[in-house]
Amino acid sequence: MAATTAKHIESEKLVRPFIESTTAVFSMMLGWDVTLDEACRSNGFQSKYDVSGIIGFSGKLRGTVVISIDQEVAFAAAESFLGQRPTQLNADVIDMVGELANMVGGNAKERMNIVGIELGLPTVVAGKGHMVCFDPGAQVEILAFTSPWGPLTVEVGIRPGQLKL
Repeated sequence: MAATTAKHIESEKLVRPFIESTTAVFSMMLGWDVTLDEACRSNGFQSKYDVSGIIGFSGKLRGTVVISIDQEVAFAAAESFLGQRPTQLNADVIDMVGELANMVGGNAKERMNIVGIELGLPTVVAGKGHMVCFDPGAQVEILAFTSPWGPLTVEVGIRPGQLKL
């Protein structure tokens, strides 16, 4: 029982920075109020929205963070960044989703205040029904948010027991 409790406490301390980071980045960069609707565990193999920005962590903490949004949410975010609404998934939209993943990951890293964590470069995957598969040993938390333009998720997959918190 104590091990389960310790894992839950570790998970909460690692996930909270991603909740705070997501609300801060979307507010600061897009002027959007996003609210957390639900946080739950996942098996890491659920279907995503149309576009996913992926960024990895290495060093003292290893894992993956995925920001997944519907195409229309991506278009609205790109419009906030670029001043005009795209009509198709293009390089600007892909870059913007990658940059959102980078900003949320970087902001969360700073909020964790753990020396020795490095961020990778963001990758973006697009297409209806795509899936992003996490490391089989990772504990994956899905953070479901609502934005003015639709839902989005931030999924945090981190191997438990890595840190002494």
